[in-house]
Amino acid sequence: MPSLQPPIADIAGIGAAYGAPQTVARYVEDRFSSELMRLLHERQVRAVDDVLRAVQPRNALEVAPGPGRITRDVNPVGRLVCLEYNESMISAGRSCCDQRVQWVQGNAFELPFAANEFDFAYSFRFVRHFRYPDRRRLYAELHRVLSPGAFLVLDAVNQAVSGPLRAAQPQDYPIYDKLYRDPTELRRELSDAGFAIVRLDPVQRWFRWQFQAQIWLGPRSRRCCRLAVRLLEHLRRGPSLEWIVTARKVNEVKAPR
Repeated sequence: MPSLQPPIADIAGIGAAYGAPQTVARYVEDRFSSELMRLLHERQVRAVDDVLRAVQPRNALEVAPGPGRITRDVNPVGRLVCLEYNESMISAGRSCCDQRVQWVQGNAFELPFAANEFDFAYSFRFVRHFRYPDRRRLYAELHRVLSPGAFLVLDAVNQAVSGPLRAAQPQDYPIYDKLYRDPTELRRELSDAGFAIVRLDPVQRWFRWQFQAQIWLGPRSRRCCRLAVRLLEHLRRGPSLEWIVTARKVNEVKAPR
């Protein structure tokens, strides 16, 4: 059996992986058509909309929107700018999103925006793909373009749940994800980058059982699968696969540990 390659964790490799024509064409269908992943999508949209309603930002930024999976479903109250690395993703996003959305091709490690330009920023399935030094660079750029006290929403993966899945099927995870031991590690990382977590929402609380519901009920009855996945989500004590993080910019940025 050929040895597996290490997970991709650099901007060029990740850009190439997500810029492939088949990935662009089927991104949402392949990743977010199941009831289990629809649940994740809906929770992410809700988290963004919660901030949009509460803060009413005049200028919001989405980093790495891909083909506009989140963009097409949120309800911005002011200007929304989407910064995307791949031109092919931008073309796909423009075709399905509100025409008022401003699409910008660029590198998230060198955001082409002024300091303090945005009141709110969000990004899903992006920051987590990089190792710590690169995450620090991304945080620094987000910190720079956000105004004092502005909000940042992103996602983080729980090692306790996701780690065993990746160990059992490493070929299913060709792109690197940072796995956090617990919320304390996540809070420390964001605090060092100048952000204070104000809310941490667990998602896919009983992933193992929700996944089994998707496998057994999904092909037979979408309605029953949807009901089972969402009922399990309401069992509050389950260990979540991921967290949706809502943080706020603070002025102090600490030196790397």
